[in-house]
Amino acid sequence: MENPSRIAPARLYVLDGLRLVAALLVVAFHFTVFSRPWGVPNGAALPAVVPVTQFGWLGVYLFFLISGFVICMSAEGRGLAQFATARITRLYPAYWFAVLATTAVVALWPVVTRPLRPGDVLTNLTMFQELLGVPSVDVVYWTLTVELRFYLLFGVFVLLRGYTPRRVLLFAAGWLVAGLFAADVPLLAKLLVPRDSAFFVAGMALYLIYRHGGNLYLWGLVGASWLVALEMVSTVTPRGPVHNPFSPTEVAIVEAGLVTLFFLIIAGVATHRLAVGWRWLTLAGALTYPLYLLHEYVGWTMIHYVRAVLPPWAAVLVVLAALLVISWLVYRYVEKPLSGWLRRRFRASRLPATFLQQPPADRPPSQGTGSTSVPRQSEHRSPVTDGALALIPRSNSH
Repeated sequence: MENPSRIAPARLYVLDGLRLVAALLVVAFHFTVFSRPWGVPNGAALPAVVPVTQFGWLGVYLFFLISGFVICMSAEGRGLAQFATARITRLYPAYWFAVLATTAVVALWPVVTRPLRPGDVLTNLTMFQELLGVPSVDVVYWTLTVELRFYLLFGVFVLLRGYTPRRVLLFAAGWLVAGLFAADVPLLAKLLVPRDSAFFVAGMALYLIYRHGGNLYLWGLVGASWLVALEMVSTVTPRGPVHNPFSPTEVAIVEAGLVTLFFLIIAGVATHRLAVGWRWLTLAGALTYPLYLLHEYVGWTMIHYVRAVLPPWAAVLVVLAALLVISWLVYRYVEKPLSGWLRRRFRASRLPATFLQQPPADRPPSQGTGSTSVPRQSEHRSPVTDGALALIPRSNSH
């Protein structure tokens, strides 16, 4: 069988499905636990399901695991400019729509929050609002800021010199270790996001296992990331139900179990044990991003009005169904066309290949009118691999 390191990575439909699962976990947490859309104490609207849905906030960490995996997959074979273009055209179209739509909804129906000032809304369109000390139009955008820091670090430490498996491995290990020392240094912590970095690191290591097979270095990095992730999750204290049937110790055990399950699921993808050929899951992946961006303040506003005519469980299901339809419409009529338009604009705006080239220092000047000098042909050099696969095993089978 052909060496898997030479096979171009195919789309993994299972990851599309897992992304939607992660989004639904977060939606369930926000819709059932928080008091703001219901007008009752936390968890009191749906007390039968809250003991389960209170753990839905961990879906964010499944997102981060998948992101570490997928970013490596999408960056392989691309340069820094191509990677940046792909990320911009992927993230911003639906995000711009969500910022404007959420602002309009909370301005017209200010029942769960108040709209921001126009200048703050414009700042939100950059996606840099948290870094600039500006409040977000919707609090769920905090994860996008974390993702942007991951892209920045990945671009600087991996793609700036060219993607190789070795650079990915060294960057991932270095980021994990640096994060352990950054927690008490505010500026470093802001850049290295130590509370979340272990999930991205594990995702990258698992992608290398998927592409090149496992070894002690990679599985050791996954294990170390898992231990760090467990510790970091234990320090997060999200708002839960007022009357929680579980003790703090039981809550911590369930949280650790779910994080471990997430690691095992992505490890199953990495070792080719968890794979499906259901192409319809691409639709699930397409719905995920708009659903995540719109579900909180827009969804809460919808629940506030729907709960007056429907029981709580029905209100949640109706609002979720409506948001899934809206998410498809955003994907079909906003995200796809605008992403395509942006890609075409980026391609049309590329600088000529000679724009940044320096003329040869020993090139003789032209002699006389109409004469031309022929530059010396540069010696052909093969790409430098920098020992790219030195730490990555070559296997002959999946």
